[in-house]
Amino acid sequence: MRRARTLARQLRILAAVIREPGLHPGPLSARTGVSERTLRRDLVALRRLGYAVSYNDGYQLQESLRLDGPMGPRGLGGVYEQQIRALRAQVPAGLAEQVEAELEAEAPASLAALIAAVIERRLR
Repeated sequence: MRRARTLARQLRILAAVIREPGLHPGPLSARTGVSERTLRRDLVALRRLGYAVSYNDGYQLQESLRLDGPMGPRGLGGVYEQQIRALRAQVPAGLAEQVEAELEAEAPASLAALIAAVIERRLR
């Protein structure tokens, strides 16, 4: 369970980097509720998992800058597959299967809601 909690924390950090590129260590650690030391350690782990997180006047994900990361450019499906691979590698098999089944059930509705929200926001 510890590895599952660690992966969840790392993915929260990744989400913050994607949402707000350019955050420096202090604000990023505050946003994600971790110490700067834990932040740095988790960013190293995310890089090992294949996420091209870099620091250039704040943390950024290379894909968000339209640069090719170590695995090349990816679309939404590629990002999903990368996160599923990380889940399977880091989380005990039974829990990983449960999480994956729940994602398969919830993701289509969540994506539809997200698309609708973005359209509505753009129309304002």
